[in-house]
Amino acid sequence: MVTKRMDWIDTAKGIGIFLVVWGHFYASDTLKIVIYGFHMPLFLFLSGYLYKQKDIRFLAFLRKKSKHLLVPFFLFQTVTFLVVNGLSFLASHKLYESPTALWKHFFYLDGDVGFNTPLWFLVVLFFVEILFYLFMQMRKGKLIVIILFCVLAIMFSEQEGMRIFLGFQIVPLSWLFYYLGFKCKVWGVLVHKRWHNWYVLLVMSLIYVLLVFYLNNAQIVGFRSNNIGNLFIFMVGALLGIYTFCILCQKIGKSALWGNFGRHSMIIMGTHYFFLIFYANTWRLITHETIQQVYPVWTSLLLSVFAFCVYFICFRWLEIRHRKNGSFLK
Repeated sequence: MVTKRMDWIDTAKGIGIFLVVWGHFYASDTLKIVIYGFHMPLFLFLSGYLYKQKDIRFLAFLRKKSKHLLVPFFLFQTVTFLVVNGLSFLASHKLYESPTALWKHFFYLDGDVGFNTPLWFLVVLFFVEILFYLFMQMRKGKLIVIILFCVLAIMFSEQEGMRIFLGFQIVPLSWLFYYLGFKCKVWGVLVHKRWHNWYVLLVMSLIYVLLVFYLNNAQIVGFRSNNIGNLFIFMVGALLGIYTFCILCQKIGKSALWGNFGRHSMIIMGTHYFFLIFYANTWRLITHETIQQVYPVWTSLLLSVFAFCVYFICFRWLEIRHRKNGSFLK
């Protein structure tokens, strides 16, 4: 049973990261409204769903999460800064940003991580995981903590566009989605087969569209900046989108293709912005014009598929190499 659950979660992460990339690759506003309405809460929800209570000391847990989240963050940041500033220096003999801005962005000191913006998620998830671990160690007062996070989420949601030190402005809302993911696993919400009916999924999909396009005024969600429109409507819509998406992934079940992307979702998240550099420079080289910010759905889809074809080849090559090395060692 555990294996099946893990399989559909890998599928969900794989399709989810594809939606993230698609939304970033010159997607139209309509597509962004649909995708951004639930895609980042989805990964927080799944992280909470996968949380396991273990008898582990705080320092050991801290080291583990630092290794799994902060080390990749700084690794991706280092590569990004070398690539972006190297290309900028070759083109204009100037850095991409001022040294002060580079310093602040590298360490996420002013609420911005620089060019590779998706990396904010790793830092925020790190703090969410730490706070949730401390929450689970509590014997009393958990309800008070939940209420506190709700109040903070409401307060920050009223400060649209706010970005502060280490992304703390989005930690309360992120924690709530993480907590709801954990509770859905405990309550077995996603395993009730009577809700897996195609008609039910169709109705939930239509309600989701109604929420994101009409009740939330077609808000293009900027999750890291609290540009989410109405907090309550956003959360209801996001949870509805997450639930529908997860049920669809359960119906798909194990997928060698999407599961592979899901297991490497962090690599895809941390590197897909390099394709934007490639696309922009290729377009400029061919047309001598600056690439547009928005293209038709089929164009952004093709650009996303191309990137994932490259990822597939790379992951496949690494897998074959790993098998050969393993055979050699044996």
